[in-house]
Amino acid sequence: MNNPCASIQHLAPPYSGLAPVYDSALGIANFAGTRAAFELLVRRYGISFHSASDVGCGTGLFACYLNRRWRVPVFGIDRSPEMLRVAARRCPNSAVCFLQQDIRSLHLPRQVDLITANFDTLNHILTGPELRIAFKRIGENLTTGGHFIFDLITRCQPPVATQTYTRCLGSRDCHAVQQIHWNPSNSILSIALTIRRPNCQVAILERHRERAYCPIEVSRWLADTGFLIRGVHDAVTLRTATVCPPRLIVITTKHSC
Repeated sequence: MNNPCASIQHLAPPYSGLAPVYDSALGIANFAGTRAAFELLVRRYGISFHSASDVGCGTGLFACYLNRRWRVPVFGIDRSPEMLRVAARRCPNSAVCFLQQDIRSLHLPRQVDLITANFDTLNHILTGPELRIAFKRIGENLTTGGHFIFDLITRCQPPVATQTYTRCLGSRDCHAVQQIHWNPSNSILSIALTIRRPNCQVAILERHRERAYCPIEVSRWLADTGFLIRGVHDAVTLRTATVCPPRLIVITTKHSC
């Protein structure tokens, strides 16, 4: 028998309906890998910092981690007020300040030594010129010699990614369902996310889009905006990237003028 609620959908802004279930659906599982990769790369490159900002911070998992693990003040930045409300409840600490901003107009209260952008944050910026602007704003908010560490999905996606596929997220009740499609002709990843509450009255539909980028063009935009690349790693193996993997982690530093 078909679900009678399946056809009743309310189109909502990205991350507005997802915010309350984000951690169980995606956040916690992703955070574990992000934290492990960050700690390994910080040791490998001898990176130290006395202040930090996590842009695209979502529910604040990584921002809170930076404060608790490294004992530094942190600014958490996100566009979604719903995600920031969850973050503020998670981390009611005066040393962690959450701000609603767009990365393309980033303006921190003061410069920091480290800026991070995790889990496709920069891929939500859909054009090259806008990504270049984001790099410029990040550089303006970073101390000279400070580090910018981010991940990025690339155009080098496996052939199976061209198909639309569905996956369930979260608990066994499958409250969140993703339909994901990769279009290699325009490098756009389209995601339709349906969230159903337990009472099953109205399903929330969110549509997300991400753009994959070519590593060569990203390296050029970084150089143009004052960054020096220290390392590029396969996000899965953490080995130095010698080919183009589906996802990269990039370690950069802001060089002096």
